[in-house]
Amino acid sequence: MATLNAQAANYDDDDEGTGAAAPPKELGWNWKTWPSNLRRAVAISAGMLIAMGVLILFLQAQDKEYTEKLDASAGGKSLSQTKLRESGQERDAIVKHLPVLRELEERGIFGEEKRLEWVEQLRTIEKRWPGIAIKYDISPQKLVAKEGSNGVVQPIPPGAKLPNGDPVKQFGVFSTDMKLTLQLLHEGDALAIFDELKAANLGLFSVKKCSMRRPNNGTAVENASDFGAPLIVDCTLNWISMSAYTP
Repeated sequence: MATLNAQAANYDDDDEGTGAAAPPKELGWNWKTWPSNLRRAVAISAGMLIAMGVLILFLQAQDKEYTEKLDASAGGKSLSQTKLRESGQERDAIVKHLPVLRELEERGIFGEEKRLEWVEQLRTIEKRWPGIAIKYDISPQKLVAKEGSNGVVQPIPPGAKLPNGDPVKQFGVFSTDMKLTLQLLHEGDALAIFDELKAANLGLFSVKKCSMRRPNNGTAVENASDFGAPLIVDCTLNWISMSAYTP
């Protein structure tokens, strides 16, 4: 009995000692305590992830830039094709109407207004025909509005330019009023003068109206002859011309 009690006392002492022992410490995750190989592998992996992210962003930016350039190139190509097609149509139109334009130019209808030639022709007629005196008054040139344009004569915006940088031009019809005062010996001389002006190919003109009067006031008249007082003919002409101009 004494032995059993001693053993039981020993068991009690062991239980009390075990219960009083401190709990084990938890393991801490500190990278400084990691092995050097593990730390090197983690650093390399992180660097690769950062490099891959930067590369992806760079590739995305390059893809966007190349896409924009491709779209711009496609738009420019389409615009160039459109301009080429339009220029081809304009070339065909020019080739088609070129003979007509050359004929109008030879007749003095198309091109710059020939005011100096008109004056010289009138002076030539006056010097060559005896007893004839001519006075003239030429008004400024006016652009004729197209039909259905409600008076608008500049459908092309001012300052418009061609692809090569030259200003855009368009064809226009111009009208110039002319007044002629003819001192003649016979009314038939007026028709002869108009026929000669027409044959000179100085442009297209039409006679709007003419009035005739023969002074008879008992005084001497310039260039009077045995045929009596000269006939005074006042005529208003409409001179038409065509040319290309810049709006």
